[in-house]
Amino acid sequence: MNKLSNLATEIVKKLSEKNKTLSIAESCTGGLISSTITDVPGASKVFSGGVVVYATEMKKKILNINEEVFKYGVISLQMAEAMSNSIKHLTGSDYSIATTGNLGPDTMEGKPKGLIYIAVATLKQNYTIELNLDNDRLSNKKEATFNALKLLEKVL
Repeated sequence: MNKLSNLATEIVKKLSEKNKTLSIAESCTGGLISSTITDVPGASKVFSGGVVVYATEMKKKILNINEEVFKYGVISLQMAEAMSNSIKHLTGSDYSIATTGNLGPDTMEGKPKGLIYIAVATLKQNYTIELNLDNDRLSNKKEATFNALKLLEKVL
């Protein structure tokens, strides 16, 4: 097992022990977090579901993100928090993860390659981190996925 698989296994175990559920809204990670979680036997007991809202329009249509949030940009801390709160509300899960960012190779919204925001929502609050990664797209995606799961593990 690699470090990502080990982390996902630990998270599924902790959620199961606490009898809690997880939902995920992914943009830049493109479903990798959901895929990593569902690779773990027993994930169906804790994983409520997830969405990949890669296009800006899908963030509006599927997650119903408030227009105010878009003033900060799709790549923003505010967007990550709004996405995590929205998917948590939509699924009724206890915890949620959201990712948004720029994997590269070019700038987006005037924001550099490797700028990624991750949010974890609980019943009481949001936890967020900003990443500044400097690798290729796939490496950035894997690193963002690992950091998202690491943040959830800390919250749990």
